[in-house]
This record gives sequence, C-alpha cells and structure tokens, in this order.
Amino acid sequence: MCAPDRTPSTLARYTTASILIGFLSLWSYHAYPPRDATPGLNAPMHSAAAPLALTAFYLVSLPSLKWFTEKHLAPKYDMKLLLTESMVIYNVAQVFLNGWMVYEMVSAVLYRGHPFIGSRSLSGVAINSGASYAVWVHYCDKYLEFFDTYFMILRGKMDQVSFLHIYHHTTIAWAWWIAMTYSPGGDIYFGALLNSLIHVLMYSYYALALMKVSCPWKRYLTQAQLLQFTSVVIYTIATAYKHYKYLPHEAIEGEQPSLGTYYFCCVVQVFEMVSLFVLFSLFYKRSYSKKNKGGGKSHSPAKESEDQCHKAMGEISVAAKEAAGHAAKDAGKLVASATSAVKRTNAGSRVGAM
Repeated sequence: MCAPDRTPSTLARYTTASILIGFLSLWSYHAYPPRDATPGLNAPMHSAAAPLALTAFYLVSLPSLKWFTEKHLAPKYDMKLLLTESMVIYNVAQVFLNGWMVYEMVSAVLYRGHPFIGSRSLSGVAINSGASYAVWVHYCDKYLEFFDTYFMILRGKMDQVSFLHIYHHTTIAWAWWIAMTYSPGGDIYFGALLNSLIHVLMYSYYALALMKVSCPWKRYLTQAQLLQFTSVVIYTIATAYKHYKYLPHEAIEGEQPSLGTYYFCCVVQVFEMVSLFVLFSLFYKRSYSKKNKGGGKSHSPAKESEDQCHKAMGEISVAAKEAAGHAAKDAGKLVASATSAVKRTNAGSRVGAM
C-alpha cells in the first residue's frame, strides 16, 4: 500500500504564510504606539498581569500545539515544506525589525543627544531621543519570539524544545518588563542595542539557511556573540560605578528611579545574559552526547542545511560558557558591593540628621 502524499499544496503553504502575516500585523498594532505615548515614560506601563497572561498562554499553548500537530497536521502534511514560506517571512521580518531598532538607538546616541552612559533619566532627552521607544518595541519583540518555539514544535523538532529553552523565552519577557517598568530611560538602551544587532545577524543567517544560501558572516557569529556578552557586562559594571559615584542616589519623581532600583535592573540583566549561555551550553552538551553515542551518523546535505543555524548556536554557547561565568561573577560582586555602599551612605545620612 502506497503512503499518502503529504506534499502541501501551494494554496496551503500561502494560507499558512498569510496567517503568520496576520499575527505580525496584530503584533505591530500593539507594539508601535504613538511616539509621544511611550509606555513607562510618558504613558503608563501595563501591569504585571500582561506578561503573566502572555507567558502563561505561551506555556499552556506548547503541549496543546504539540498534540494538535501530531494528531492533525503531521499525518497530512510535510511540515517543513508547509512552513517554508512562513519561516522565511518570519526571519526576514525579524531582520528588518531588529535592524530598525539598531538604527533608532544608534541615531539616538549619535544625533539626538541621548547619553552613551551615565543616565537613568525619565524626562527630556529620554523621551525626545527615541531610544526608550525602541527599547519598548524590543520588549514587545520578546513575545513575538515565542514563534521560535512554535516553529520547532510544528516541524517536530521536540529535541530542541528543552526546559531551558522554554525557561529563557519565558523569563526574558519578564526581564524586559522589569526594565521598562522600573528604569525605562537612559542606559537601558545598551543591552537592547547589542541584542538587536546580534539578532540581525542570527535571523538573517536563519533566513539564508532556509533558502539554501551560504552565509558570509557565519564564521564570525561566535565572536560577535562573545563580544556582545563581554560588552554588556563591562557596560553594566561601568554604569553601576558611574551612577554610584557621580549621580544622585535618591529617586526623583518623574525624573529618575533610585539607585537601588536601577541596580536591581542591572542584576536582572546580568542574570539573563548568564542564563542565555547556560541554556545553550547545557542543551547542546546533551545533544552532542547523544550524537556521539549514536556512532556519529552522517546526515544528508538537506538535513545539514536544515539544522546549521542550530549548530551555530551550539558553537557559540560552548565558546562563551566559561567567559560568561567569570564575567557574571565579577559583575555580581560589583553590584553587591555598590548596593552595600549605598545602604551605608543612607544609614550615615540618617544618623547625621538625628
């Protein structure tokens, strides 16, 4: 008995792509408010109920999507072919989206007066430069990136949907919500800028891999990721010191959050950077161990092309793991020391006032 033809029709493929475009349009409607109404700055930031609802939906939707795919989609369609156009559209959209964010933040620093370092201002240039507006869009993109996991499930790549992968996609949304809620101005832009730049390289790599096109910057992705992490940690250490040494420590209503609040955001950022590398290092260590136990079976060119972007992430994580651990420990010690110093200063001020 002949196996049923699972090749999706052109109509099915483009219908799937149209559904994705609909989701992208809905996301854009909510992610791009008027520039004079940037949430967290000159408009109210939504409460924790929003990330709670969205991340809870994400977690619940994963097993539901797995069941639906295995029960109704995979038996009827070749999912890789069905999703080809959709994945190209998604990755290209991410390239343009992250490219726009890079442009906005670099322009804010170079041409619109946004300070490179040493500000947690919530007024003036923080609003006019547009940097925090781009960071708001960057925060919203963390929810759009849930599609990274959805595409893995739809294509049956359940070995890539690890606990740590889900953990990272869930917590990174909360990390940026914390930043936009408690310290949405000034130096917040730097981590978003470098992360967006890396995403331009990574998502363009994914798109080229899907189209079977060689990626000219593939060999530099590991160095770029290492440079991103190192730069963010160094910047965090420098800004923590600068805020402690040269800027007022107290909160000023409508002008800046307190130093303690800002340090809290710094700790969250460093923690998320470390969790990113731990996520991939553990995931790929397990994946490569299974491959070695399997006798190092060779893959077809199509299989290698399909998975090359994921292999690149494995190479990145292995190279960065040790550097990440040491840098994170140093940053944590600095932030802890600075926080203790702030407490001692405040205590001394209270005693002197008695």
